[in-house]
Amino acid sequence: MDDQKKPLARRKKIVGEGKAVEKKGEGLGTGPVGQSSQRPPQSSFTQQAAQQGKQQSNQSAQQSSARPSGSAQRPAQSTQAGRYAQDAMKKAGQGSTAAHSQGSGRPSFPGSFQQPAQRPAQPAQRPASTGSVTPQRPPVTGGGTQQRSSAGGTQRAGGGGSKLLILVIAAVALFFFGQNFFGGNGGEDPSLNSIIPQTTSTASQTNQNSSQEGTAVNTGTDTGLMNLLNTFMGGSTSSAYDFSGILSGLTGGTSAQTGGTGSADQYFTSSMENNTLQADTTVAKGAREKYTTLLGGKKDEITILLYMCGTDLESQNGMGTADLKEMLNANLSEKVNLIVYTGGCRKWRNNVISSGANQIYQIKNGSLTRLKENMGTASMTNPSTLAEFIRFGAEHFPANRMCLIFWDHGGGSVSGYGYDERYGSGQSMTLAGINEALKNGGVKFDFVGFDACLMATVENGLMLGQYADYMIASEETEPGVGWYYTNWLNKLSANTSMNTVELGKIITDDFVEVCNKQCRGQATTLSVVDLAELAATVPEELKTFSVDTNELIQNNEYKKVSSARSRTREFAASTKIDQIDLVHFAKNMGTSEGKELADALLGAVKYNRTGGGISNAYGLSIYFPYKKAGKVNQMVSTYKAIGMDDEYTRCIQEFASLEVSGQLSAGADIGNYGSSTSGLGASGSMTGLLESLMGGGAGNSYYNNVSTGYSSSDSLSNLLGGILGSSGESGNTGSILDLLSGRSMTTEKAAAYIFENHFDPSALVWNNDRMTLEPDQWGFIESVSKNLYYDDGTGYIDLGYDPLCTIEGNDLVNDYDGTWLSINRQPVAYYRTALIEQEDCYAETGYTPAIVNGVRANLILVFDAEHPDGTIAGAETVYRNGETETAAKNMIAIGEGTEIQFVCDFYDYEGNYKDSYRLGDPMVLEKDVLIGYAYVPEPEKCRVTYCLTDYYQESYWTPAVSAVADAQ
Repeated sequence: MDDQKKPLARRKKIVGEGKAVEKKGEGLGTGPVGQSSQRPPQSSFTQQAAQQGKQQSNQSAQQSSARPSGSAQRPAQSTQAGRYAQDAMKKAGQGSTAAHSQGSGRPSFPGSFQQPAQRPAQPAQRPASTGSVTPQRPPVTGGGTQQRSSAGGTQRAGGGGSKLLILVIAAVALFFFGQNFFGGNGGEDPSLNSIIPQTTSTASQTNQNSSQEGTAVNTGTDTGLMNLLNTFMGGSTSSAYDFSGILSGLTGGTSAQTGGTGSADQYFTSSMENNTLQADTTVAKGAREKYTTLLGGKKDEITILLYMCGTDLESQNGMGTADLKEMLNANLSEKVNLIVYTGGCRKWRNNVISSGANQIYQIKNGSLTRLKENMGTASMTNPSTLAEFIRFGAEHFPANRMCLIFWDHGGGSVSGYGYDERYGSGQSMTLAGINEALKNGGVKFDFVGFDACLMATVENGLMLGQYADYMIASEETEPGVGWYYTNWLNKLSANTSMNTVELGKIITDDFVEVCNKQCRGQATTLSVVDLAELAATVPEELKTFSVDTNELIQNNEYKKVSSARSRTREFAASTKIDQIDLVHFAKNMGTSEGKELADALLGAVKYNRTGGGISNAYGLSIYFPYKKAGKVNQMVSTYKAIGMDDEYTRCIQEFASLEVSGQLSAGADIGNYGSSTSGLGASGSMTGLLESLMGGGAGNSYYNNVSTGYSSSDSLSNLLGGILGSSGESGNTGSILDLLSGRSMTTEKAAAYIFENHFDPSALVWNNDRMTLEPDQWGFIESVSKNLYYDDGTGYIDLGYDPLCTIEGNDLVNDYDGTWLSINRQPVAYYRTALIEQEDCYAETGYTPAIVNGVRANLILVFDAEHPDGTIAGAETVYRNGETETAAKNMIAIGEGTEIQFVCDFYDYEGNYKDSYRLGDPMVLEKDVLIGYAYVPEPEKCRVTYCLTDYYQESYWTPAVSAVADAQ
């Protein structure tokens, strides 16, 4: 493995004896909760092998000596179990030859696991202290030992329990007395009652349920219960998110209204070089004149159109209500018009806004004035709905500074903006749809902002350049608190002639600082982009970069591009949307074209800020296929619709086509291409993972061919040609043929490259707990992770993947020591989603499936320089049934009082996914959370395999080994 790919050393905290690994209760019916791209499908191994596995497990359990709780020793391995394993291997037809022991490139499981060599008889002593830490090893620079380890730690959160109790009391009071104080609302949930401004309105008071347009509603003065609830939630200095009672009740903290006076250093946790700490107001030569001309002297008039598609962010968590309260708290100037379009939500968590119809409101003087009672029920992801709102704002509130803010989910360049909760799954406003809406709206904006995830993309910026001067958006998913509105609205009202870059800086600083306080550990990004400069400087540099990168692929240097891509900062990694930081990617390419592109991008990004320890996020991302090639066709169509340069389109098509060809050559299942749950090759490469784990039969075409050997590249060309031969006749069908029809590289040339550049799994053979690969073979491998399955006597509990691996020189070492990642000593299923290893920078993100306070979610775990022992950054709600491909800004805070129930996938002995179950007993988090490695009880039931992923994104599994000997 290349030295630059070898991970930096990181501590591994051993926390002592772990809790039992048990599935509890009935199946959840959620579908697989593990990584969809590494989900084992059915295998073909026999019931006999299953019975062998159960017998072996029972025998091992009977022969294991009992030990008291907390014992620091493992029982000696049973020699009978070893003999049984050898017999089982013979029965399963494994033998001991290299061709068979490779298991078709997949691990052998329980009926025929490969028994490792015996270790010394004396059992290893476990650390006595639950907080003991293994010595940290230095980074590997040559052929020495390299260890990557994830360590445990604690997370602190203030007194959320008392706040939750207060919230319950307030909710009960509202239930009994709310009608007297606030009036009814046609069945709306009154538990959060109305939107409560913190300032006294001078507007005329009217009934908040008035259906008359142009009347002020819900000013909130003279209501004792409102003031009482405000006191409960933190008083006048409380954030709007405290009012919702969803996040702050868990974190226990109050959210400061910074007012621009707080020090950024108090919250700022990242000192990475990608932060632009000074606003850049210069403009590159050749950039067009700005659409908006500032009058100066505080003479400018501003209209801010906020398009708030409430969706589940509001119906489940009250996030829309929270942000509206922040707006109501601002002292808006008479020269600032704040107009809000509402809709897209089944139930608003206040009794003002209708869930039955789209509406338009104005926020002024602490009041929410309904301007339009009924704008119909059209989906807010329909471009015509947005266009109608833009025209309304321009007609009724003309101003020399027009601004537009999108509020909702965001899916970046692939999915675009929004998810209307009332209209089911699979719909969003793509970039082409946003382009259509802005074109039909007919307004040139000062800035377009996205209080939504993932929208700071090059594609979005180049499209928006036709309609706006600046874009304010995030590369990464946004934490649930989103933008903090009060302060920047106050500042803008005080000086309506404020430079847009300076305004964007305030918005960005407030966002990062509040998120760092309320959502510590969560990655945050926000940037201000000069769209005029972006349009003037980036397209030509991107074109040149694309041509050069394409030429590298054509000239047999695909590996260089793939390696650069694999080391680049990726956003929303768990969703596999393939969105990466373009500056980082361009730098990683190490070409002059890459450097020039990076310089142009950095010039267009006028301000950029990150938090939560995130690195290599420079302000603009781009779609570049790698994890899910099935989206390439969709992006090609989007690029055509928004006028993206053809050279970049050809570049990603060329890259993806060679990647897919490599996967097809390895026997990937063409039927999985373009699926919503997996990228091409995921299921194909995984086919028979458990088959091999369990001693199953023949492997896929690639592994068989590796065993017998391709006679030449012509034989591989024939294989690819047979699959792809009709590609020239394909259309826009979403099939693999559409993708490959856009390639320039011929099938023959692709086959020749793959024939000379592929990983040979025949070397995946254990020899005394070591597996030796030639240096050129390591060169094909991008990542290695450890995969653990636990035999509970009826099947296999999937405990996920751990990136902690040991590589000594050219040897992969089976270093399993009987421990697994745990939270409060409960071994959990863990799936790494992102890893950045560069020089002195280490950042790993992964998730653990769970039920959080009754809601199916993924706990987000972060291991980085700030949290070397790991921390729970929060939890992300999991969408079922494909409601939306956009990403929600709904990171749930985790802290004291949070109820957690871990979840795991379960497979029968035939490799069939059966269901997902509760894992272990539920727990209520205390002030400190212990993350670390715990000894798994009954280690003889563990089966360990290592997953090696090559630069085609194809995965290979080593033969599985029993954990008994290693855990002594």
